[in-house]
Amino acid sequence: MGVQELPQGVLPGTISLVFGHPDPTVLPVDGLRAATEAVLRGPRSRLALQYGPEQGTPALIDYLVGKLNREERLDLTGNNLMLVAGSVHAVDMIARLYGGHDGVVLVEAPTYHDALHVFRDHGVDLRSVPIDGDGMTVEALAERLASLQREGKPPRLLYTIPNFQNPSGVTLTAARREAILELAREHGFLIVEDDVYRDLAFEGEVLPSFYALSGGQGVLRIGSFSKIMAPGLRLGWLIAAPEHIQRCVNCGTSQMGGGANPFTAHVVAEYCRAGYLEPQIARLRQVYRRRRDVTLAALERYMSPGVSWTRPRGGFFVWLTLPEGVSVRPLQEAARQREVLFVPGTGFFVGGGGERNLRLAFSFVPPEEIERGVAVLAQAIGEIMGQGV
Repeated sequence: MGVQELPQGVLPGTISLVFGHPDPTVLPVDGLRAATEAVLRGPRSRLALQYGPEQGTPALIDYLVGKLNREERLDLTGNNLMLVAGSVHAVDMIARLYGGHDGVVLVEAPTYHDALHVFRDHGVDLRSVPIDGDGMTVEALAERLASLQREGKPPRLLYTIPNFQNPSGVTLTAARREAILELAREHGFLIVEDDVYRDLAFEGEVLPSFYALSGGQGVLRIGSFSKIMAPGLRLGWLIAAPEHIQRCVNCGTSQMGGGANPFTAHVVAEYCRAGYLEPQIARLRQVYRRRRDVTLAALERYMSPGVSWTRPRGGFFVWLTLPEGVSVRPLQEAARQREVLFVPGTGFFVGGGGERNLRLAFSFVPPEEIERGVAVLAQAIGEIMGQGV
C-alpha cells in the first residue's frame, strides 16, 4: 500500500487546527491549469523549462512591481525586487547574509516558529521583544536596545510580522510602526518585514508597510504566493533597496542556482497576466473572513470564563491565553484524545514562554468542523480547570 498523501500536519479523522494551510476547495486549480497550458504551448515554453536569471523570472518581477506600485503607491523598479523560493527561503538568505554568527537578531515574542528555526540554524543570538494586542511594544523594544547597548552588542536585524501576525493574529499599529522605524534608524539595524498575510485583510485598510514608511531604506520586506495562491508553488518575493537586492542575488547563487523555480514563476506570471489573481484574493478574503467569524463566535459561545483570545482582522490565526494555573500541555493531550489538534504556544518563543497559550488556525478546516473543534476544546479546558491543573 502506498503512503497516503495528506497535507502537512493533517491526520485522518481529526479536526486539525494546526497549520495555516489554505482551504483545499479554494486552491486555483483551473486557473493554474490554464496558465500552465498557455506557457507550455507558447513560444517561450523552452525558455520556461531552462535555468532562469538569478534575480528571478522578469515577467513575474514586472507584474509584482506593477501590483505593489498600484496598490500601495510605491515607487518600485525591477531593481527593488527578486523572487525567492517561499518566505522561509528569504529568511534563510537574510540570516546568512545579514545575521552573522553570534550577531543579535530581535524577534517578537511570540513569533513564527519556522523563522526561529532558521535563525537558530545560522547561530545568531536571538533576543525577544514582547507583543500585546497592538503588536510589538515600543517601550520593551527600547529597553532591550538599551540593554544590548550596555552589552556592546548592537542588533543587526529586527524580524517582525506586522500584519495579522503568526501566531497571534494581531496587527502592529501605525504609531508603533513609526516609533519602531525611528529606533531602527537610531540604532542602525535592518527591519525584516515578513508581510505574507497582507493581501488577506478582512476589514479596513491595511496600514502602510515599514518599507513604504521608510522610503525603501533599511527594510527587507518579504511576500509570498503561498497564502494568496498555493503553498505548493514554493514561490515568494523580497523587496528592498537595490543594493540589498544585488547582494542577495550575488550571494544567493549557491542556494538557488538559476533563479527561484523558473517554470513555476512563468506559470504564475501567466496566471497573473490573465487576470486570475485579483478575483482569487477577493474569494479568499470572503472564505477566510467567514471562518474567522465562525471561530470567534464559537469561542464566545463555548469557552470558559477566564480564557481570552485575539480578534484578528485578517490572516489565518487566533491566539488563546488560558487562565493562570492552567497549562497547555495537558490540554493538548486531552484534545488529541478527542481528535482535535492544535499548536501549543511554547514553540513560538525564544527561551521559554507560551505555557498558557495555543494557536488555532482557522484557514484549513470547514466552518462546521471549526465550531465542533472549538466546542471540544472548551469542554477539555473546562474539565482541566475543574481539576485545578
